[in-house]
Amino acid sequence: MLFIPLIINIMDRKFRIELYQYQQNTSIGSNCNNITFINNGVATIQINNFNLVAGASLSIGGNENEIDTTVYQLNFQGATNGNVAVIKKIFI
Repeated sequence: MLFIPLIINIMDRKFRIELYQYQQNTSIGSNCNNITFINNGVATIQINNFNLVAGASLSIGGNENEIDTTVYQLNFQGATNGNVAVIKKIFI
């Protein structure tokens, strides 16, 4: 039996991590491979009509070479003490 190794030349892809915090309604352009929302507030918020309860997180990840171009609508629904952290993984 002859074993021939398969050699795949894959360049390491560089990326950066961006961190944001929001306290009011806004639109967030993603343009990234992975985006995570963390509700650090005390009230439920909405992300594109998806309810995210206090203390919960929502992570949306892409496959290799995919870029999410969604514009996310962040809605605090009248809460005055909201706080959402957003983490993006962006290939460069």
